[in-house]
Amino acid sequence: MDLTQYFEVYEPAISNDMPSNEVLNSYVDFYDEHFDQDVTAYDIYIVGVQEGRLSLKNETCAFAPDEIRNSFYELYQGDWSLKVLDLGNLKLGHKVEDTYVALEEIVSNLILDNKIVLILGGGHDLITPIYKGHCSAGAPLNLASADSYIDFQDGDNYNSRSFLSKLVASKEVLLSKYTLIGYQTYLCPPKELSLLEKMDFNLVRLGDVNANVNEVEPCLRDVDHLSVDASVIKSAESPANYYVSPNGISAETLCKIMRYAGMSHRLKSVLLSELNPRLDYNNQSSKVYAQAIWYFLEGLHLRNDDFPDEKLNNFKRFHVSSDLSDLLFYKSIATERWWVELPIDNFNHKRSLLPCSFLDYKKAVAGVLSERVLRLVKF
Repeated sequence: MDLTQYFEVYEPAISNDMPSNEVLNSYVDFYDEHFDQDVTAYDIYIVGVQEGRLSLKNETCAFAPDEIRNSFYELYQGDWSLKVLDLGNLKLGHKVEDTYVALEEIVSNLILDNKIVLILGGGHDLITPIYKGHCSAGAPLNLASADSYIDFQDGDNYNSRSFLSKLVASKEVLLSKYTLIGYQTYLCPPKELSLLEKMDFNLVRLGDVNANVNEVEPCLRDVDHLSVDASVIKSAESPANYYVSPNGISAETLCKIMRYAGMSHRLKSVLLSELNPRLDYNNQSSKVYAQAIWYFLEGLHLRNDDFPDEKLNNFKRFHVSSDLSDLLFYKSIATERWWVELPIDNFNHKRSLLPCSFLDYKKAVAGVLSERVLRLVKF
């Protein structure tokens, strides 16, 4: 695959304020026409997509990729054993659809090679070609999004505020599970929220995220893709979005979410979207995204596929009986993460292990099923 036809070179700015051999500027490799390394030898690929034409009232989010990079490459390196390649910025098509085609092909190739791709947008509508890139692998997709809005609007006009309705209605849909993290109820139409709940989407309110962000980790443990919309962050900490609200998650919470995403053994792609540098102050929002990427790499470094093995030698088991169901909880010896085993098909005696938390186990012991476990038990 000739990457030069797809990308424009990103040239990192060199700062004299920090030791060049200790910051990420020297840790990450950069692709250009003189690149002579094995392109397939990397673990993570960074792709900038300066596409904002369908980002309603926030079109200048197209300038975000390089602003995020400038803040990211000034950060100090972590103690990681990861190989990262910045491919540069995807060349835009004459039409938005042309950009989609190119991005879909890039994502598809990287995912089929079992690589991880970090996309710096651009608008949240870029989820569509990313989604199709995943679908080319033929497996159902578990998708998660951190967003203040549900982005589910009926009508023929496709844009960054309506992508979810198009994905759900797609004939080639392979959407297995969708989780929305940090939505604000007063910003979302009640009828659309009710519809998504009936479709068994996992909707996590802002209040629940802020009350205990650790409870988000099980939601991300088996996702294939995570999208982040800048509107999910409170305006005081990240002002660079037209739809940003005084309420939202903190920058620290976003970093934790990104770290959890990195630790997910299934995750193959992340999209950071809708950051509008024209609305930023002192590069504050770009720094938030840059630090979130740092924590994503930290999570990747700590990634441990601790799913229970066939003999269950790597887990402790806890049996909990309740009036509604008999549950079997598993705790990883290595990471102390939890799973719950639920009956799925009583006729065929098939069972399934699903991610949960220590709090879910504690509630079950007390005779109360958490909302997460209760929703699973219904099926």
